[in-house]
Amino acid sequence: FAGYISQVLKNYTDHACDGEYVSLRCPHRTTISIQSSFYGRIVPSHQMCPSRYPHSYATLVKEDVACSVGTSLQKMLDECQDRRSCQFLVNSRLFGADPCPGTGKYLIVWYKCRPNEYKSKVACEDDKLRLSCKKSMVIAIYSAIFGRTQGGSLECPYQTLGMPMI
Repeated sequence: FAGYISQVLKNYTDHACDGEYVSLRCPHRTTISIQSSFYGRIVPSHQMCPSRYPHSYATLVKEDVACSVGTSLQKMLDECQDRRSCQFLVNSRLFGADPCPGTGKYLIVWYKCRPNEYKSKVACEDDKLRLSCKKSMVIAIYSAIFGRTQGGSLECPYQTLGMPMI
């Protein structure tokens, strides 16, 4: 049981170079929850995903190391979110227009394994949050946020503090 809980609460990272398969997997009774994703190149190829073709030094100097695709997170959500496993071939066609043709890219995915059954609770500022469970059950905190989520719903009313609400 302890091994299962540690697999569920763990943060996973996987990466694959262009032309390789990325494979995300979660344990039984859990699904993939994509946290973040990057596709492009921000480090030189001698540090990550070296080119399969021999390059001269002049070619390496010109390598684009400020290349990223903005559709990476949405594509990972489309391919893998809420599935127990997913696998696909990484290449630039998967992510739309190639922002840096001729530069070998890679995918990095950060994900967690969310239990199929879970409860969530919200407590507003200055409120007490009480967590309880049945006998012989264990509370495992999967994730927690303090503050407001960007673009999220307003679950707690704003504290006016003498100022008008906008």
